[in-house]
Amino acid sequence: MRRVITSVFATLLFSALGLAQQAKPLLVVNGAIPAQVTISQEDWAKLPHATVSAARGHSKEKVQFEGVPLKALLQKAGVLDSEKPLHGQQLLQYVVVSANDGYRVIFSLAELEEATGATANVLLADKIDGKPLNEKEAPLQLVVPSDKRPERFVRMVNTITVGTLAK
Repeated sequence: MRRVITSVFATLLFSALGLAQQAKPLLVVNGAIPAQVTISQEDWAKLPHATVSAARGHSKEKVQFEGVPLKALLQKAGVLDSEKPLHGQQLLQYVVVSANDGYRVIFSLAELEEATGATANVLLADKIDGKPLNEKEAPLQLVVPSDKRPERFVRMVNTITVGTLAK
Protein backbone atom coordinates (compact mmCIF):
# COMPACT_ATOMS: atom_id res chain seq x y z
CA MET A 1 0.00 0.00 0.00
CA ARG A 2 2.80 2.36 0.89
CA ARG A 3 4.46 1.77 -2.51
CA VAL A 4 1.21 2.56 -4.30
CA ILE A 5 0.78 5.83 -2.41
CA THR A 6 4.42 6.77 -3.05
CA SER A 7 4.05 5.91 -6.73
CA VAL A 8 0.84 7.96 -7.08
CA PHE A 9 2.42 10.89 -5.23
CA ALA A 10 5.53 10.77 -7.44
CA THR A 11 3.38 10.66 -10.59
CA LEU A 12 1.34 13.67 -9.45
CA LEU A 13 4.47 15.58 -8.51
CA PHE A 14 6.17 14.98 -11.86
CA SER A 15 2.95 15.86 -13.68
CA ALA A 16 2.69 19.12 -11.76
CA LEU A 17 6.35 19.93 -12.53
CA GLY A 18 5.76 19.19 -16.20
CA LEU A 19 2.76 21.53 -16.28
CA ALA A 20 4.77 24.26 -14.53
CA GLN A 21 7.52 23.95 -17.14
CA GLN A 22 5.01 24.06 -20.00
CA ALA A 23 3.40 27.18 -18.56
CA LYS A 24 6.68 29.12 -18.53
CA PRO A 25 6.31 32.05 -20.93
CA LEU A 26 8.62 32.54 -23.88
CA LEU A 27 8.68 36.31 -23.38
CA VAL A 28 7.19 38.94 -21.06
CA VAL A 29 6.56 42.57 -22.04
CA ASN A 30 5.99 44.78 -18.99
CA GLY A 31 6.54 48.22 -17.52
CA ALA A 32 4.79 51.44 -18.55
CA ILE A 33 2.18 49.71 -20.70
CA PRO A 34 -1.59 49.28 -20.34
CA ALA A 35 -1.21 45.64 -19.19
CA GLN A 36 1.63 43.11 -19.01
CA VAL A 37 1.83 40.90 -22.10
CA THR A 38 2.93 37.30 -21.69
CA ILE A 39 3.90 35.54 -24.91
CA SER A 40 3.69 31.74 -25.02
CA GLN A 41 5.04 29.53 -27.81
CA GLU A 42 1.51 29.39 -29.22
CA ASP A 43 1.20 33.21 -29.15
CA TRP A 44 4.62 33.53 -30.82
CA ALA A 45 3.50 31.39 -33.77
CA LYS A 46 0.53 33.74 -34.38
CA LEU A 47 2.60 36.96 -34.46
CA PRO A 48 3.85 38.47 -37.74
CA HIS A 49 7.24 37.04 -38.68
CA ALA A 50 10.10 38.51 -40.69
CA THR A 51 13.62 37.66 -41.82
CA VAL A 52 16.69 39.90 -41.68
CA SER A 53 20.24 39.34 -42.84
CA ALA A 54 23.02 40.26 -40.43
CA ALA A 55 26.43 39.13 -39.25
CA ARG A 56 26.33 36.47 -36.56
CA GLY A 57 27.81 37.98 -33.42
CA HIS A 58 31.32 39.35 -33.81
CA SER A 59 32.03 37.16 -36.82
CA LYS A 60 31.68 38.46 -40.37
CA GLU A 61 29.51 35.45 -41.29
CA LYS A 62 26.17 36.69 -42.72
CA VAL A 63 23.15 34.63 -41.73
CA GLN A 64 19.38 34.86 -42.00
CA PHE A 65 17.66 35.55 -38.69
CA GLU A 66 13.95 34.67 -38.52
CA GLY A 67 11.55 35.87 -35.87
CA VAL A 68 9.14 38.59 -34.81
CA PRO A 69 9.85 42.30 -35.31
CA LEU A 70 10.26 44.12 -32.00
CA LYS A 71 7.80 46.75 -33.21
CA ALA A 72 5.10 44.04 -33.56
CA LEU A 73 5.56 43.14 -29.88
CA LEU A 74 5.43 46.80 -28.89
CA GLN A 75 2.24 47.21 -30.94
CA LYS A 76 0.73 44.19 -29.17
CA ALA A 77 1.62 45.83 -25.85
CA GLY A 78 -0.10 49.07 -26.90
CA VAL A 79 3.09 51.13 -26.99
CA LEU A 80 3.43 51.68 -30.73
CA ASP A 81 0.59 52.35 -33.16
CA SER A 82 1.30 52.29 -36.88
CA GLU A 83 -1.59 54.74 -37.42
CA LYS A 84 -0.36 57.35 -34.92
CA PRO A 85 3.25 58.57 -34.97
CA LEU A 86 4.90 59.18 -31.61
CA HIS A 87 4.82 62.71 -30.22
CA GLY A 88 5.14 64.70 -26.99
CA GLN A 89 5.65 62.62 -23.84
CA GLN A 90 5.84 59.41 -25.90
CA LEU A 91 9.25 60.59 -27.06
CA LEU A 92 10.47 60.16 -23.47
CA GLN A 93 9.76 56.42 -23.50
CA TYR A 94 12.45 53.77 -23.69
CA VAL A 95 12.64 50.01 -24.16
CA VAL A 96 14.97 47.72 -22.21
CA VAL A 97 15.60 44.23 -23.60
CA SER A 98 16.82 41.81 -20.91
CA ALA A 99 18.39 38.35 -21.06
CA ASN A 100 18.41 35.39 -18.69
CA ASP A 101 22.05 36.11 -17.83
CA GLY A 102 21.35 39.71 -16.78
CA TYR A 103 22.65 41.40 -19.97
CA ARG A 104 20.46 44.36 -20.96
CA VAL A 105 20.33 46.95 -23.71
CA ILE A 106 18.23 50.07 -24.14
CA PHE A 107 16.53 51.82 -27.06
CA SER A 108 14.55 55.03 -27.18
CA LEU A 109 11.01 54.18 -28.31
CA ALA A 110 11.38 56.73 -31.13
CA GLU A 111 14.32 54.88 -32.68
CA LEU A 112 12.14 51.75 -32.97
CA GLU A 113 9.29 53.53 -34.77
CA GLU A 114 9.48 53.43 -38.57
CA ALA A 115 8.41 57.07 -38.98
CA THR A 116 11.17 58.34 -36.68
CA GLY A 117 13.92 55.84 -36.09
CA ALA A 118 16.71 54.22 -38.00
CA THR A 119 16.48 50.88 -36.19
CA ALA A 120 12.88 49.97 -37.02
CA ASN A 121 13.98 46.58 -38.42
CA VAL A 122 14.98 45.17 -35.01
CA LEU A 123 14.03 41.51 -34.71
CA LEU A 124 13.60 39.00 -31.91
CA ALA A 125 14.85 35.88 -33.64
CA ASP A 126 14.04 32.30 -32.78
CA LYS A 127 15.78 30.80 -35.83
CA ILE A 128 19.07 31.24 -37.69
CA ASP A 129 19.26 29.99 -41.26
CA GLY A 130 16.02 28.08 -40.72
CA LYS A 131 17.23 26.23 -37.61
CA PRO A 132 16.28 26.86 -33.96
CA LEU A 133 18.72 28.88 -31.85
CA ASN A 134 21.33 26.88 -29.96
CA GLU A 135 21.36 26.55 -26.15
CA LYS A 136 23.60 29.59 -25.70
CA GLU A 137 21.23 31.82 -27.70
CA ALA A 138 17.74 30.49 -26.95
CA PRO A 139 14.94 31.18 -26.38
CA LEU A 140 15.21 34.43 -28.37
CA GLN A 141 17.99 36.62 -29.71
CA LEU A 142 17.69 40.33 -30.34
CA VAL A 143 19.09 41.30 -33.75
CA VAL A 144 19.79 44.92 -34.76
CA PRO A 145 20.97 44.75 -38.40
CA SER A 146 21.63 48.49 -38.65
CA ASP A 147 24.15 48.49 -35.76
CA LYS A 148 27.77 48.65 -36.93
CA ARG A 149 28.86 46.52 -33.96
CA PRO A 150 26.73 43.69 -32.53
CA GLU A 151 26.73 44.96 -28.94
CA ARG A 152 22.92 45.03 -28.89
CA PHE A 153 22.60 41.49 -30.29
CA VAL A 154 21.26 40.11 -27.01
CA ARG A 155 21.00 36.34 -26.66
CA MET A 156 18.69 34.51 -24.20
CA VAL A 157 16.10 37.32 -24.27
CA ASN A 158 13.26 36.80 -21.79
CA THR A 159 11.86 40.26 -20.96
CA ILE A 160 11.08 43.57 -22.63
CA THR A 161 10.43 46.47 -20.27
CA VAL A 162 8.97 49.78 -21.39
CA GLY A 163 9.70 52.85 -19.27
CA THR A 164 9.24 56.60 -19.32
CA LEU A 165 11.78 59.18 -18.21
CA ALA A 166 10.64 61.30 -15.30
CA LYS A 167 9.63 64.84 -16.13
